[in-house]
Amino acid sequence: MIVWSGFGDGAETTGGRYDVASDSWSPTSEVGAPFARVTPAVWTGDEMVVWGGDLFAPSGARYNPLGDNWAPTSQVGAPH
Repeated sequence: MIVWSGFGDGAETTGGRYDVASDSWSPTSEVGAPFARVTPAVWTGDEMVVWGGDLFAPSGARYNPLGDNWAPTSQVGAPH
């Protein structure tokens, strides 16, 4: 299970990966991560995609748990 959350304009963002087999948590990388979200994330089968943010400046990112890294999503044609 992957969790990405937080509050307050990105001031307090945090994420974690839960391993059922070992009943343990490990942090997700915060390098390139988006600001905190209250919107849901979507699992693609390979990555977690988050979208949302400010009404006038929405943004998103994709998280790859195997590489523990974030990549931005395109904003071209994206909804507001």
